[in-house]
Amino acid sequence: MDESFRAVRRLIHGGHDDRVRATWRLLTGLLLTFGGGFGGLFLIQQLGVEIPNWAVLPTVQLFAVFGVLLALAVLSRYLDHRQSSDYGFDLSLRWGTDAISGVIFGIGLQGLGFLFAYQQGLVTIVDVMSAGTADSLGVVIGVVVIGWILLGFWEETLFRGIFLKNAAEGLAQRTSPKTAVLGAWFCSSLVFGIFHGPFGSNPGPHSLIYTLVMTGILGGLFGWTYLLTEELALPIGLHMGFNLAGANLFFGTPNAAVPTFFQVEHSVSGGPVQIQSLDPYLTIPLFLGGYLIITGYCYLRHGSITIRLSIASYEFTS
Repeated sequence: MDESFRAVRRLIHGGHDDRVRATWRLLTGLLLTFGGGFGGLFLIQQLGVEIPNWAVLPTVQLFAVFGVLLALAVLSRYLDHRQSSDYGFDLSLRWGTDAISGVIFGIGLQGLGFLFAYQQGLVTIVDVMSAGTADSLGVVIGVVVIGWILLGFWEETLFRGIFLKNAAEGLAQRTSPKTAVLGAWFCSSLVFGIFHGPFGSNPGPHSLIYTLVMTGILGGLFGWTYLLTEELALPIGLHMGFNLAGANLFFGTPNAAVPTFFQVEHSVSGGPVQIQSLDPYLTIPLFLGGYLIITGYCYLRHGSITIRLSIASYEFTS
């Protein structure tokens, strides 16, 4: 009986400290986040609530935010034993400045991608300044912006703050801190790319595998900002700006229910377009440019370019 108990304990708890193993902490974060999101949608369906097409985005993301906040509460109090700020919420003026800068960078990257794609004849502009299906343009623009903020918040909190940090701590028990942090970054990016397969879309002429790889590289860009800052401000802002610019400014879907500045379609297939589904000679240099921009920004902000190895360390908080 004692041997069985010890075996179960080794399966659940790590050898370095008395916390639950990083694997179970990661799974708990994922399950609580997605459970909250899908649970909220299920509740709406059971209540028979009809949501306008332009309000679907923020509604879905709001429930996911509830889920990730629940995950943070459970993890920080019972499993991780750390402060919520340790995940990357050192709220301050610098934190807010980084978040706003991230939004600007995200919009800028999408804008460059649109200019290159249009100049190369990869996209065709179908419509300009479409108001969508809502009665009040001002209200729906605000709702859409809030939706992208919510999405950036919960995805970065989950995939970077929870996943990357706990994965790095787990890997650090078997390898060096640098290898652990870089390995966790790779795993986080890979899971981010896979996650956007069944739950995302695949517009464009390329295969789903190609799009998932490009999405993983994009997720790596978000994670790279976390590695250089150990804060979620820049990743959340970058993610939010990238999605807003892609869906509502430069690569809007034809006949979209939400407001779009440009509605475009692929010049060959005639289908909708996303940056990560365009040809690699455009997408890869653009993403590499994003890595360079973020690295340069972090150098200007902090005076150095340093991967935060403290991501893989842990200090007990009672």
